[in-house]
Formats: sequence, structure tokens, C-alpha cells
Amino acid sequence: MRVLLIGPHWRAGWTESTRDALLALGCEVQVFYYNQTAGRQAAARTRTRLLQKLSGVALQTPNPVRQLLWILNGRQLHTQLMTAVRAARPELVLVLKGETILPATLRAIKRPANAPLLAAWYSDNPFVFNERDPYWLVPYGLPAYDHSFVFDHGYFPQLEARGARKISFLPCACDPALYHPEPAELVRRSSLESSICLIGTFSPARGVMLESLAGIDNIAIWGPGWQPTLKQLRGKLAHNIFRGEGLPPGQVSHAYQSAPIVVNTHGPQTKLGGLNTRAFEVPACGAFQLMDYVPEMEALLQPGHDVAVYRTPQEAGTLAREYLADPEARQRIARQGHARVLAEHTYRHRMQTLLAAL
Repeated sequence: MRVLLIGPHWRAGWTESTRDALLALGCEVQVFYYNQTAGRQAAARTRTRLLQKLSGVALQTPNPVRQLLWILNGRQLHTQLMTAVRAARPELVLVLKGETILPATLRAIKRPANAPLLAAWYSDNPFVFNERDPYWLVPYGLPAYDHSFVFDHGYFPQLEARGARKISFLPCACDPALYHPEPAELVRRSSLESSICLIGTFSPARGVMLESLAGIDNIAIWGPGWQPTLKQLRGKLAHNIFRGEGLPPGQVSHAYQSAPIVVNTHGPQTKLGGLNTRAFEVPACGAFQLMDYVPEMEALLQPGHDVAVYRTPQEAGTLAREYLADPEARQRIARQGHARVLAEHTYRHRMQTLLAAL
């Protein structure tokens, strides 16, 4: 099958992992990055300059400004994307999220008599940016898609109400090429060693969970937005707990494997069965994961077997201390989780499911 994959270019590699899975399944794939137009790049450069001038100041673009810029950029994107469609002559156009694509562009893709199948895959909230600001374009583009795939069952009613024609559950996934066990000697040499590793943007739920870990030595956190909460918890946690705003993708796997426990707490975008990408990437590395319980997660990862689960922030601290003292239990769960994700939860599995559903 000839596929035009339209996705974002960003450090997590979602588009590239999806592309590689499709190629492995025998598809011909061309990639179009919808966030790499000249307009988007100019806006990014402007934001970078402002951040440099306003060092230490949190810079939030007002949602109306953000959405208007996307609409203006959407006209340029329309021309480039339609050129790519005509050149690729795809049988399937697969859009990964596509929050800046104009509904008129999606309708134009479907207009010719020999139009390709048009599908979308959402790996987070389809309707809200940063769990706060609503998307203006996405709801009006939904009726153009032949098939919408979403990572969480909780969005089915809203997708149906906004005119989505066919909806399927397609969870997040792991890429074993990026997340896999490393030789023990390489992990031991890593400068990323910790007792408990947490990588992710700050959220209130993660902040409350972190407080329950107070008193445990050598906790390591990477991610933006943590500083205010860490200041509030000063005296309860070690001063060097914060290791940076983020890690290059190549080092994330090392950080997971360099910690006896990797903690994972989901954000509000998760409702029913919507495990985040980290839920699969941690076991893919062969690492032990302690995560919050997600309703209907059992079909994907079995609590107590593939992953350790806490149901309250306070229980997270209790379980972390128990598992730190029980390496055999950690190794057993990590081993079982690793086998489960490789057998069921790679990008190749997701693309097999998607292609079969079309």
C-alpha cells in the first residue's frame, strides 16, 4: 500500500516510529511534516528569541493568538500538502493528530473521484491543547476522515458527536529500536543513575505523588514546570533531585535502566484505558515501572504482573519503599512487562491493527 504519512516533527519520534512500522509491513511510505512550514519555523524562531530575552520567565502564547497563527499558516500548509498528495498518489493518507491542518485541506484530499483513504490517529486529547486550550480546527475536520483512531475509549462519545464517521481504539506504543535493554556494563557507566526516575512535564498529580516519596535518596526528575513545586517541597526532598528540563531521546532509555524504579503518572488526557507512551516504553527497556492505576488498563498491561500500580499518591510512596527492598519482585515484573510489550504493544502491532481496520 502507498501511504502518505502526515505527522509532527518532534523529539519523541512518533512520526518516524510509525513510518518505520509501516515500512516493515511492506508499505511504500512518504512523510510530510505538518509543523515544518516556513510560517511555523518563523514563529518558533520568534519564540526562541523572546525566551532568550526574558530569561527565567514562563512564556505562554494566548490560545486565540496560537490558533489564529495556525489558521494563517494553514493556508501555506494547504498548498504544500496538496502538492505532496498529488506527487505521492497514496492509497492511504494517515494523519498523526494534525491539529493545524485546515478542514478545507482535508476535504480537498477527499474530493477527487480516486481519493485515497483518509485516517487520523490521536495519541492524546483530540480536542484540547495542554489540557487547557481548545483546538479550533480539529472538531470541524473530523467528518472528513474515513476512520479516526484514538488512544483512549473516553473520547468516543465526543468524537461521535462532532461527526467522526468510524472510530477505533488504537493505544500508544513503544519502538523497540529506541527502547530496549542495554548491556549491564553500559548502564552501570551511565551518569543518569538514580533510585527512582521520573521523566515528564509537571502536573499536579505528579507533584502530589512526588511528595509521597520524601525521604528516599537519589530521586531524579527530568522535565519542565517542576521548579515551583520543588521549592515548596524544599527540606523534604534532596536539593539535587531536579536534573534538567529534559533528556535527549537517546538518553531516556539509559535513565530508565539506571533506576530500580521508574515512576509514571498519567495526565488528565487519560480517561478509559488511555495508557501513555511511557507506559510501554519503560517495560520495553526491561525496566521496572510503578504507575498510577488507569481504568480499563487490564486489557493492555496487567497490574501486579506486567507493571506495579498505585491507586493513591500516598500508596505510591509505600509501594516504592517496598519494591526498593525487593529486587526479585522488581525483576520479575520488569521481565513480564518486557515480554508483554514486545508481544503486543509495538508500533508494528499498532499499524497492523490500523491497516486491518481500514
